[in-house]
Amino acid sequence: MNEKFRKHYRIPFLFLLMATVFLCTLPDELHGWNSGWYAMDYSLGLDSRLFIGSLLRLFYPDFLPASAVYAFTVLSILVLLALLSYVLGYALERAEGMSGQTGLTVLTALYLLSPGSPAYLWSTENMGRFDLYLLLVTLAAGIVCLRLRSVPVCLIVLTICGLIGLSIHQGYLFTFFPLLFTLFLTTLAYTGTADRQPRKIRLYSISAFLCMGLLGAVFFYFQFLSHIHVDTCGELVGILSSRTDLALNESAFRYEYFSGITQSIQELVFNELGERIRYGVITLLLLSPLAVLYGWFWKQIWKSCSDSGIRKASENKEKGAGCPSPLFYLCILLSQLMFLPAFALTIDWGRWFGAFLTVQTLQIVFLAAKKDAVVLSALETLSAAVHRHPLLFLFMAVWLGNLRKFQATLLPDAPVFFASLYKLLHLFQLFIP
Repeated sequence: MNEKFRKHYRIPFLFLLMATVFLCTLPDELHGWNSGWYAMDYSLGLDSRLFIGSLLRLFYPDFLPASAVYAFTVLSILVLLALLSYVLGYALERAEGMSGQTGLTVLTALYLLSPGSPAYLWSTENMGRFDLYLLLVTLAAGIVCLRLRSVPVCLIVLTICGLIGLSIHQGYLFTFFPLLFTLFLTTLAYTGTADRQPRKIRLYSISAFLCMGLLGAVFFYFQFLSHIHVDTCGELVGILSSRTDLALNESAFRYEYFSGITQSIQELVFNELGERIRYGVITLLLLSPLAVLYGWFWKQIWKSCSDSGIRKASENKEKGAGCPSPLFYLCILLSQLMFLPAFALTIDWGRWFGAFLTVQTLQIVFLAAKKDAVVLSALETLSAAVHRHPLLFLFMAVWLGNLRKFQATLLPDAPVFFASLYKLLHLFQLFIP
């Protein structure tokens, strides 16, 4: 029993750690911009953002209390933390005794300390937003892919979870889909021995391509063709007011269902574009240690794709490691570009930054859990860097840990930093003749 606990202690430890942080920082209510969607379901039409409301209506068909939605959200966050703890803990367990263990531990710790840690999902402006459920279903799909070796089953689960994600929020394609895409590629790259026949590999590749094509078509439908059977925003608010005591934000409904994309961009994006860019640049400055680390790490991954990296993969066969082609890692890296439309067409940059950091970390974690030789080699290099410069990584941990978590639109430290810098420059000017 003690030996079993020693081997698996990381998973309960991570859950207790994150759950304690959650309970210490839990907001008292959902943010008002998003809460109204919990009362919407498919009786209003076939549209995105109606999946969660339809699920809740199974239990509350007549009236949906705000207290029930709050409890559902809290429970969902705890489930999310349990799944995330399992993924992180499982990867750390798989790396135990390997030279990259320290590197993976440091990456995990920096992620949990950063503004993009899971805590951003329950910051004041993000509490109750559907990003929570998007990450939850993606993690569930990832765990299935880690534990099952059947390629057809994994492809089916990934597709179903992708469809659920798009049904929860069509923006899934531009947030957590790169992680799902990584899972698709990983499923194909790490097939079981019985599936490594050329004919089966071609069949699985075509199937995965068709599955992702289906997800793209569903996104197109939800974004451009779907609608609800309500004519005006006032009528929608009237219907929902009879169903729930949740806060209903008319502006949110108007921009989502009763305004064109051009109008929404003009009134929201262009109106605050200068502010988003200014604070976005400051956010990148404040997160520069993490940006440099990830950039350096991906450079190590690319180096490990060389002939020497392939040789190391063959040397690690007995450890269960593998090494796909360089194109595999290039596709994963380029999948980050899926975030660009979210940044370009909306103002919720804080949410996108948080999702980007989460995806960036979990892509590495899932590959490490699969004992990918290239990622393990990069983690080995990172471990050596940590042992050579421990104070540097300690500084990064303290730096990131002192930043607040992302809100919906920005990092709270960004406007404070800008205002403080402006005041400091003004003070210097007083001493200049």
